[in-house]
Amino acid sequence: MDRNELKIGTALSMFTIIVSSLIQIIYTPLYMKYLGPGDYGINSLIQSIMGYMSMLNLGLGNAMLRYTVRYRAEGKIEEEKSLNGMFLIIFIVLMGVASLLTAYIYFNLGEFFGSRFTLEELAKTKIVFLIMALNVVISFPLGVFSTNISSKEKFIYQRGIKLITLVLNPIIGATLMINGYGLIAVTISTVIFAIISSIFDVFYALRLGMGIKFSGFRLYILKDIFVYSFFIFINILIDQIYWGTDRVIIGKYVGIQAIAIYSVGGIFNTLYMGFASAVSGVLFPRINRLIAEEKNQEVSDMFLKIGRLQYILLGLISSGFILFGKEFINLWVGRGYSEAYKIALWIMIPLTVPLIQSTGVSIMQAKNMHQFRSVIYFIIAILNLVLSIFLVQKVGAIGCAIATGISFILGQIIVMNIYYHKVMDLNMIIFWKNILKMSIPIMMAMIVGVGLNRYIIEADYLSFLIKVFLYTSVYSALLWFLGLNSYEKNQLYFFKK
Repeated sequence: MDRNELKIGTALSMFTIIVSSLIQIIYTPLYMKYLGPGDYGINSLIQSIMGYMSMLNLGLGNAMLRYTVRYRAEGKIEEEKSLNGMFLIIFIVLMGVASLLTAYIYFNLGEFFGSRFTLEELAKTKIVFLIMALNVVISFPLGVFSTNISSKEKFIYQRGIKLITLVLNPIIGATLMINGYGLIAVTISTVIFAIISSIFDVFYALRLGMGIKFSGFRLYILKDIFVYSFFIFINILIDQIYWGTDRVIIGKYVGIQAIAIYSVGGIFNTLYMGFASAVSGVLFPRINRLIAEEKNQEVSDMFLKIGRLQYILLGLISSGFILFGKEFINLWVGRGYSEAYKIALWIMIPLTVPLIQSTGVSIMQAKNMHQFRSVIYFIIAILNLVLSIFLVQKVGAIGCAIATGISFILGQIIVMNIYYHKVMDLNMIIFWKNILKMSIPIMMAMIVGVGLNRYIIEADYLSFLIKVFLYTSVYSALLWFLGLNSYEKNQLYFFKK
């Protein structure tokens, strides 16, 4: 692929995440002020339910990407067209299934949440659900075009569209809120932006020469596709249990206000994961090619390189949040949400390990070795679900975060690191030696951060920003001189030829 496409695409991903972070920081207090924590909790809850509906994708998007790249590499143009047509039919069928599921959930929302919701909250929840469900339903067939664009590694277009939508959507939403329009109007505007973005994908994919044939289907490959997709689907289900079920459990056993507090903590982990995926997200097609060419050493080297690069950024974010996160939340949305700090930490700290190893997931998928991970994660996800239900009734919303953190440690850290090393031939001893060596300057920087908290005690934005600036400067200097290798220093000059 064009190296500039990869570089600029990755840069746009990073810039998009930075912009997204700033928007979340600005937008969330506005949401709380003009719509209230109740509406914020409703929105977060429905987003979680939409995650379950989106699982009807069954992991077929990844399968389509994998087989499209393979057919194109082999010059099988007509087969690729038939593949596009076959997947389009499959996703149209799934759109119909999603429509039926929408009706079922709509008529059962009251029975599930009625004991903890007021009649007004329940009525608003149903309307918001229908609006968001519309977007999910039509996204199934439209996603075929987006996947085709991804297979051609057109990251500049995709990241550019995402960035434009990311900026315009909250501007319109904030305008609606400030002028007295409520949650329903804001939700409608969000869905309209998503639909417009999908329509752009359709036209751009066709402009790139995407062909569609509703004949010549190779039905015998359906078995391979569905076997491959099944384990991808299990991973999606597991992710949804980790990240979506908590809000549903809290809504059932605690209430809307607790969802709002939990969601504030969840914002930080969502952004945290976004920063980690900015680089690895554009590398999946490249990893597929390297594995197809049997360049195993290059794959192993990429795992270490990307992990170290991710740790540079995630080390700054996680250590900074440990030091200054509670103060920021109090300044940002008020002391009533201080529990969100503990919620975020319980997830963020153990989450760091699978994030800096996220390239391993792409390697497993490209090698079709992700079955073991799927089984292990499914077992751990069930444990997470059971622990969450138990702990949320004992200690409230933070119980879900504790359950998630424990699950990460058992499954995504202990078990998966053994699997990477023993089965996938990724040298985890070298990996962890590298990470521990990089952690020394990070720990030194944190000691300085503790001193900053001790001597700069004023609780205002100016003092907070001064501490963050000083800490970032110290962190960067120590890591530059004590933690980075020559390759990483060179990568910081991002557009260097």
